[in-house]
Amino acid sequence: MDYFDRWKSKIERLIEEHPVQIVSWEATRDCNLNCLHCGSPRETWNREQELSAEEVIRVFNDIAEQFDMFKFRHINITGGEPFVRRDLIDILKEISKKSCFRNIDIQTNGVILADKSELLNIVKQYGVTGIGVSIDGLKQTHERFRGCRDGSFEKSLRTAKLASQKGYVVTFSTVAHSENIGELPELFKLARDVVGARYFRVMKLDCIGRTNLNRNYLLSPEQMRQVVSFLHQQYVQDFQTYANPKSTMVELGCAGWLGRRLEGEVNPFFFHCIGGINNLGILYDGKISSCSNISRDFIQGDVRKDNLKDVWENRFKEFRSFDWKKKGDCKDCSEWQYCHGGPMHKRLKDGTMIDCSYKMIIEGKDYRKTLPDKAFTTVAGN
Repeated sequence: MDYFDRWKSKIERLIEEHPVQIVSWEATRDCNLNCLHCGSPRETWNREQELSAEEVIRVFNDIAEQFDMFKFRHINITGGEPFVRRDLIDILKEISKKSCFRNIDIQTNGVILADKSELLNIVKQYGVTGIGVSIDGLKQTHERFRGCRDGSFEKSLRTAKLASQKGYVVTFSTVAHSENIGELPELFKLARDVVGARYFRVMKLDCIGRTNLNRNYLLSPEQMRQVVSFLHQQYVQDFQTYANPKSTMVELGCAGWLGRRLEGEVNPFFFHCIGGINNLGILYDGKISSCSNISRDFIQGDVRKDNLKDVWENRFKEFRSFDWKKKGDCKDCSEWQYCHGGPMHKRLKDGTMIDCSYKMIIEGKDYRKTLPDKAFTTVAGN
């Protein structure tokens, strides 16, 4: 049995057991920026529907009581921008009283933290160990893509550097799009030499949310190959240093399975979507799903009405059985047994797929030409 088969057996066992090991909480869809690619845009946010601090605390208490916390790993807090929630600190203070919830990552654009750097000292008291900062290009590119005021690039960079100096595990996150792929080498140097980030995480731009209105930023197959080639080169060059916790590791985030020729060559892991498998998602309005980038068509329940354990055990079939996705490019694909149709955020309810990174790289398939006029996912809708 080769290592791909051993890995496949491990994934199949994880799917069968589906322990809750990660909780992704979408703290809000409110935000202080206006990014062209946002998958959870502010215009879909309904303030009246947002979970209150008391409701959020109750949800995490339920998680601690209903699931096996010996298997639990961490909480991932996303947005919108989490730090626009004025009660975020109060929530962290309460949930971190449970020792199982003292390994928390927060994904941020870094602007608020740059102006209120004392928050980095405060949240560290309450179990936050990781800070992910989104920087999507050098200054001009970043500020145009993120629809932000002059100076925000420096603020995001300053936050990432300060978080690293304060001992956080820092992820320097970059969405690869048509206008910044030539800047990836320079961005990596910033992440490694200026910030001292542990991870330089590159995510392929997908046609979800606001990207539907800005499709000119989508990658061509050749550009996708450029991204993977850069990461592969960096990974091979620096692989021996990754054991050093002060080194900067590259990874390709949630782009999907790349095929057996490339898997494990651009990431320190093989990819399989973990949504609904060991990753439980709580959306800003209490809906139960997985990560916030997945279409709201795949919502499984509501924390205000349903028992979390019951929902997790009995309603996540679409996340754990994959034949409904075996259509189109997936139907006769030789890689199916490993990827099971790829990331859930690339699927519509009927199984239609946005794109396949493997097909883009190996066959040069250009999915930009086949996207329908209608917004392709409903993650931005209600």
